[in-house]
Amino acid sequence: EVMRDLGLELECEAMASPAELMGENVYCTSLVGDELGRVLTWGTHPQRRADYELASPTHMCDLPQNLLEPIMINHAARRGADVRFHTEFVSLKQDETGVTATVRDHLLDRQYDIRAKYLIGADGANSQVVDQVGLPVEGKMGVSGSINVVFEADLTKYVGHRPSVLYWVIQPGSSVGGLGIGVIRMVRPWNKWLCIWGYDIAGGPPDLNEAHARQIVHSLLGDSTIPVKIESTSTWTVNDMYATRLFDNRVFCMGDAVHRHPPTNGLGSNTSIQDAFNLCWKLSHVLQGKAGPELLATYNEERAPVARQVVQRANKSLGDFPPILAALGLFDTKDPEQMQRNIARLKEQSPEAQEQRAALRAAIDGTQYVYNAH
Repeated sequence: EVMRDLGLELECEAMASPAELMGENVYCTSLVGDELGRVLTWGTHPQRRADYELASPTHMCDLPQNLLEPIMINHAARRGADVRFHTEFVSLKQDETGVTATVRDHLLDRQYDIRAKYLIGADGANSQVVDQVGLPVEGKMGVSGSINVVFEADLTKYVGHRPSVLYWVIQPGSSVGGLGIGVIRMVRPWNKWLCIWGYDIAGGPPDLNEAHARQIVHSLLGDSTIPVKIESTSTWTVNDMYATRLFDNRVFCMGDAVHRHPPTNGLGSNTSIQDAFNLCWKLSHVLQGKAGPELLATYNEERAPVARQVVQRANKSLGDFPPILAALGLFDTKDPEQMQRNIARLKEQSPEAQEQRAALRAAIDGTQYVYNAH
């Protein structure tokens, strides 16, 4: 809807994966292994689709940041923005008439100052701006550790019949707490992917070489013969933190800087874009003399509750996964081989297996809170 207001909706839709390629959310032992269940997501179930269509003239779609950001940067530059890459924020000073920010140009290896009437800190979950102006925050960082591996592989024959953005892989016996839940996330159908794996945060981030990354990918795929090209690796932490105040005098913060949470519910980029939309029309009115500076305080009144809400919802959604693991019998033992046998019981013809299958169906259906976040 924000992109529609900016005149960018059609351009974004042209680059995005449409709703019909998003909805078959899969739980499996590996991408080529046993499928444990499936749930229709993002409003693609016929019983939910009308809710989404009645709510808005825009449609659900999937547009990763690496594709969305160039669209926005391009239009910002065409409309007069001065876009500077390879530039790091160092520090800021405020006074009665403006803000002076010191930045470092990493190409020229030099520091210089930028003078502005206002400064927006949109510098992510490790925000230096939030720290330097001392915005109050609640919650904690570093709840658990995650590994991202971006890779290229043609997986059409494994996913074309069940198109989705998410494939959850349950693999007992991982090195992380004895139980592994991995994610294969579609970036572009069906040859560009991101997989997510966990690491023990108490031991710090692992040393990620290409061999380790390839091992993670092939483990989640379930077939080491599938050709894979590793593009990049990174580590990140699941956070549970939000700012209770979003500005200090002439410095306003937004996005992941003020709401730091896991990616469940898909609330990250969406909420960040809505922060910017709320703040920037108000800044425009103030700078053009159409409104007094007191209008800017409403940004905090309107968006700080949203920051708290999305952090709490995204973290609450993590609680929808343990019932699936419990239904599979993975909490009944710490032995990886016994875990595999517990999963295998699903196929048996017995009253116990019938109860297990019913419990698994109920647990998977219970993830509606995560995936149909209307």
